[in-house]
Amino acid sequence: MKNVFIILSGGPSVYNSRDPKRHDQAWHNFITAPLARSKGAALHDPKTEDVHWLVYEPAYKERWTSDSANQRSAPTQYQHTLDIKMKHKCLDYLDLARKRATERGWKYIGIAGAKGFWDYINKFKSTKISRLWFYGHASNDLWLSLNHRANDHVAIEPDSNAILNIGDIDKIAARSFIPQKTARHPHKFFGCNTKAFAEQWASALSVVAEGSSGSVDFGGVTDTSGKVTLSGGAQWYQCSKGKPSQSLLSKAGAQVS
Repeated sequence: MKNVFIILSGGPSVYNSRDPKRHDQAWHNFITAPLARSKGAALHDPKTEDVHWLVYEPAYKERWTSDSANQRSAPTQYQHTLDIKMKHKCLDYLDLARKRATERGWKYIGIAGAKGFWDYINKFKSTKISRLWFYGHASNDLWLSLNHRANDHVAIEPDSNAILNIGDIDKIAARSFIPQKTARHPHKFFGCNTKAFAEQWASALSVVAEGSSGSVDFGGVTDTSGKVTLSGGAQWYQCSKGKPSQSLLSKAGAQVS
């Protein structure tokens, strides 16, 4: 029986030109990153792993609606919607994601919130999860999207149903995962400030997990074969149960494999 490699893609916010840090200028960063990683060098061995791709759909639906309506205020984002329909022959952002999953032989699963993720993880019993990779916003907890404050447009955490809380890791069963002593690949959390989540994930589930102590940049994923890069001051850590977390990368601009 093959194991399951889970990829979880969080979603973008609605584009906000007044966001001081210019989050989510492109709608597709958390979609493009795993797709690009699957080109060239194999992302997984299809003989031993099936890929289940979980995508947080509400963010992409909301972003599509916004981008489609903002030809004058956000022409670049509006052009993305035209490209989806004319160039890629798809109905919307999610239709393109489903198409790409089918091309790769991945199982696509749309989720509507954090509960959908936890429920999906908890259904595994005889089939084992070999690893999980997350792409998205984060700040200790994992965010499936983000919001903006009305007064200054600063990015803030999303609604509670779009947050994967560290404290909820203890609610899932470690027996659903291949343990660190026999696993071939680490779990990876590609997002800003994911080290704390990776540490708890590794401790609670007896797996090896990796995450960042600072910010990571998705802006160049189309040019780096899907690899995110470390921002200044960030470090990339590997975490294991019962061992101190080990820094693997610490140089700004380093590409995280």
